[in-house]
Amino acid sequence: MTKLWRRLSSKEFQQLFHEGSFLSGKLLCINVKTRSGPAVGFTLKKKKRDAVVRNFMRRRLREAFLKVQEFIPSQWQIVIIGLDDVKSVPIDELSAELYRLVQLGIRKWNHEHENPSSPY
Repeated sequence: MTKLWRRLSSKEFQQLFHEGSFLSGKLLCINVKTRSGPAVGFTLKKKKRDAVVRNFMRRRLREAFLKVQEFIPSQWQIVIIGLDDVKSVPIDELSAELYRLVQLGIRKWNHEHENPSSPY
């Protein structure tokens, strides 16, 4: 059964960038915050591009997200940020990178909640 992810509003997008946890990879970065209800947003690293290329790259991010959405905790709000290589690598490679970042985020989130007083 698939989750119904809603799109982040502009206000939620900005709030997530200020308060979320940032995880970086070779092809993608994600910004995650724990909230009630799943929400997702897609963006690209800022650089001048024409609209056709931007839309193509965001479409590829959405495709990668759809392949791994079942592994993303339902209480997360997540922004997926594509880097320049998104347009040239296979979707399976993007999906694998996103899955790796999600698993890293889950471990980080579990570690923070197991040891809330630990400075590490």
